Parts: sequence; structure tokens; C-alpha cells
Amino acid sequence: MWDQMKLMWFSHFVPYPPRGGAPQRSFNLLRQASKSWKVSLVAFNLEGHDPARLAEYQPELRKHCETVEFWELPIRWRSPLWWARLAWSPIYPEPYGCRSLWSPGLAARWKQTLDRLRPALVHFDSIDLGMFAPAAEGFRKALNHHNCESAMAYRRAEKEPNPLKKAYLWHQARKVERMERALCPRFDVNLAVSELDAQTLQQGSSKAHFHVVENGTDTHYFRPASDNLEEPHSLIFAGTMDWYPNVSAIRFFVSEVWPRLKRECPAARLYLAGQKPPDSLVEWLRKYPDIIVIPTPEDIRPWVWKAAVFICPIVDGGGTKLKILDAMAMGKTVVSTAVGAEGLHVKHGENILLADAPQDFAREVLRALEDAALRRRIAAAGRILVEKEYSWEVIGGHLEQAYRCVQNRNACERRAELS
Repeated sequence: MWDQMKLMWFSHFVPYPPRGGAPQRSFNLLRQASKSWKVSLVAFNLEGHDPARLAEYQPELRKHCETVEFWELPIRWRSPLWWARLAWSPIYPEPYGCRSLWSPGLAARWKQTLDRLRPALVHFDSIDLGMFAPAAEGFRKALNHHNCESAMAYRRAEKEPNPLKKAYLWHQARKVERMERALCPRFDVNLAVSELDAQTLQQGSSKAHFHVVENGTDTHYFRPASDNLEEPHSLIFAGTMDWYPNVSAIRFFVSEVWPRLKRECPAARLYLAGQKPPDSLVEWLRKYPDIIVIPTPEDIRPWVWKAAVFICPIVDGGGTKLKILDAMAMGKTVVSTAVGAEGLHVKHGENILLADAPQDFAREVLRALEDAALRRRIAAAGRILVEKEYSWEVIGGHLEQAYRCVQNRNACERRAELS
């Protein structure tokens, strides 16, 4: 009988610190899993952290993992050689995100790691690790999808104006779609962040089984401010600033929405806070005196508390947006595009304000800025929503149900519902 308490967590990045997007999801899911499972973590050092930084992260991860290993990539991410190999990637059948992590030596090391931990449940935290899947044949295993990667890739290709880049992105999107179709049925359970993503992935992998394990928020850490810290007429957008959906969101809002908003509300001020803003973006924003960039804040909460309204003008990307859940947990009124709120259990006018066209987005922001009673009502409903449905404790229960399905398919409630 295999040891049902042993979990091998395989990650394409170091899931610490839990700031923004995928790291936030992975760290908190791992933390929840560790309540029931003996976790062994193998994580690629995707961002090239130096040894001193990794030494800082390891004890934090050891609080939730019995063992922690950091593996270096075959070629340093975004190094000159990495970019050179990207140029040759169209000749290979696998997406470059998968191939850039794999080497024969690492494949052998992965097999040795699995043999040492046999038997165990194996959690692959991304489709980018797909080339390592063959070594896990015979193991019970789950595949996490931070997004429906193929749908996100196709959306990005569709919006790309450069013909050469567009052709390349379409080519990569098709590769990702083929990888999803090949991989998903090979896993006992696939974890999707929303019903929408699960349905989209299921269309290409009809024999694969999916559980929805949504993104969440730490409702203890992200709380409404004890005092009223709001700066009148202020907005904030927060997110990792070298992530292309966030960059495109900023450019859309500043170019299309901001001029309309400033005409109606000259006192409006916008804060843009997040990790690693590109120099080109910062330079472009310098011509706007009422837009303030806060690069790599140590703690995002004081900046969100300061703003009267949180905006999420996302027009690209996929998955569900943790930034919206965090803002709701902090008692903020959120104005978002439909894409930004995609997959979340939100309702316009009840716990969020939604708009897509620039003039409509500006109108909803202005409405929120000028109506304090509306802000209080929307913010209170948003906080109730995340407490009820999106705390990591609630999401951890969904993850445990998925793992139980891996252990015993016949006991899976979701399989029974689908049948």
C-alpha cells in the first residue's frame, strides 16, 4: 500500500515569498497541503536567486515541508543563451517553456528523486514541467494549472500587432494546446482555478478529470484598515509589473481611460505598485505627474489602504486574479474589466463594478470615487464574499478533496456529479 501521507511537490519556481500571482497561489496551497501531508519540495530556481537569498527562503519553506531542494535551470532564465535557444525553439515540438526546464541530467535526477520517495502522491505545479511526466508513470499524480495556458497564449497572439511576433505566438500557442491535450489525461486529477478554465481545458482533453481549486486570499493578512486611511480621489493598481498582462493593463488604462477620468476629476491620482517595473514603462509614465510608481514595495497593504478605489483594467491573460481577491479582503471597492474578473464569483453592482470600454471604465471609476456610500456597500460585500468562498482555508479544503480523488476515484464527489 502506498503512503497516503507523502506528497512530492514539483515546482517550476521557488514558491516564496508569496507575492503576486503564481507564487502566492503555490505557497498558500503548499501551506494548506502540509496540514495533512508530509511534503517534499523540489523547486527550480527560475528567477536565478543567489545562494544567500535561497538560504533565506529555505527555512521559511521548511516550516511547511519536510525537505526542500532548489534546482538550477539547464540554462539561466533570460540569459543570452536562453534567448538564443528561444529563437531556435520553433523546430522542437514542445513549448519552449517546457523545453527550457528539461535536460537529460535533470530528468535522471528527477527519476532518482521519485525512486527515493516512492510511493507518494506527486503534485506537478505547472504544465511547464510536462517533459518530466514520463518518469512519474505509475505514481498517483495531480497537475496544477495556474491558467488555461493555451487559451491565454491564443489571446495574447490575437492581440499582438507585430506580424512576426504574432506568427511566433500562434505557433507556441498551438504547441501549448497539444501539450495540454497530451498531458491532462495522464494525470489522475487536474487542478483548475475556475470552472471556466476547467471547461476550456476539458474541451481539448475529454478523458481528463478536473477539480476546481480556486485562487484565494489570506483574509487574516489582508484585512480592512483599522483607521480611515483613504486619500480622496486616489486609485491603485497592484501587480507584478514585468508580467505582460499587467503591463498591457497599465498601458490601456493610462492611454484610454486616464484622460477621460482626469477631465471629469482633475484631482484624481493613480498609484501603480508592484514588483520589477520595467525601465521603459517607468520612463513612459514620467510624463503623467499624477501617476506615481511604487517599485517593489516591501508591503503592498499600506498602499492599497491609502487608495479610495482599486482598479483591475486587465485586457489580456488568463486564470483568476488574486489581486482582486486581496483588494476585496482589504475592504476596497474594485473596478475591473470582465477579463480581469473572469472566473470569479462576482456580480456587477453587488460586490464589484465591471466595465470594458474606456468611457465605461472611466464612468464606473468616477462613480466609485464620488459616492462614498457606494464604496462602503461594494467593499463590505466584497469582504463577505472572500471570507465565505476565497479564504485559503476554504480553498485548502477543495485541494484536499482533489487529493482524496487521486487516492480513491470511487470516493470522488465530483466524478459522481459528472456521471
